[in-house]
Amino acid sequence: MVCRTCGKKGDHWTSRCPYKDLGLPAESFVDKPAVPETATAAAGSGKNTYVPPGMRAGADRSGTDMRRRNDENSVRVTNLSEDTREADLHELFRPFGAVSRVYVAIDQKTGMSRGFGFVNFVNKDDAQRAINKLNGYGYDNLILRVEWATPRTN
Repeated sequence: MVCRTCGKKGDHWTSRCPYKDLGLPAESFVDKPAVPETATAAAGSGKNTYVPPGMRAGADRSGTDMRRRNDENSVRVTNLSEDTREADLHELFRPFGAVSRVYVAIDQKTGMSRGFGFVNFVNKDDAQRAINKLNGYGYDNLILRVEWATPRTN
């Protein structure tokens, strides 16, 4: 342990420091261990800035997020009924080609659909065919609007 009064390692604690009566200047007290410069440079502008582990220097960013949609082949479907589920959309869009992901926005309080969702296709041509055929299609007593999904802003 390091004494906070004298800053020396030894067999004494701060309260029993033999040098406490000498009145060392306050700047010489050791409150916190020194922070390496590389850690503060990676942290940003302030000393106490939190940096998530994934954004720290040397972090591995090679992992993929399986829930992330591919914006290039993504189709947005709006005007869905409250009881529409992901399985329903998958069944509706499967005849047009290989579907890689289906997402229906669900209200967390009610558990019902929020009226829109996204369908990701493996091929862009399949997505275009689905848009051409299903835009304006009557589904569950509502008329669907199917269009290209706008890319996310980060």
